[in-house]
Amino acid sequence: MNHEMEPIRNELLQMKEELQSRLFEYSLFDSPSNQSESNLYKKATLMHHIKEELQDVLLALDKMEHGGFGMCEETGAELPFEKLSVLPTARTYEDFRYHAQFEKKTLPVWPVSETYEDEALYN
Repeated sequence: MNHEMEPIRNELLQMKEELQSRLFEYSLFDSPSNQSESNLYKKATLMHHIKEELQDVLLALDKMEHGGFGMCEETGAELPFEKLSVLPTARTYEDFRYHAQFEKKTLPVWPVSETYEDEALYN
């Protein structure tokens, strides 16, 4: 494995451990008899999403081990390393587009003036 991939691999291993821990926690310690139907539905939905994320993590680790990690499953093109370090479970370029919708946007740079700051703080 490439040395620059080691931090991504470590992140994936940590994600795997956390997701498995959550699954274990949700599946063992809550009895269905003392939960409402609404809570059971929420729990089932949450567990479904955790299982999906865990499956993506396991697939990424498998690709790292056997080749194919960082390649777009639709086009075969190499995915950008900078983006993989942010979203290591990405499988296609589309995954990055979805993620970009939720990234924080930078705030505009406001002109610095004491008058303006006073207006912004006290009006």
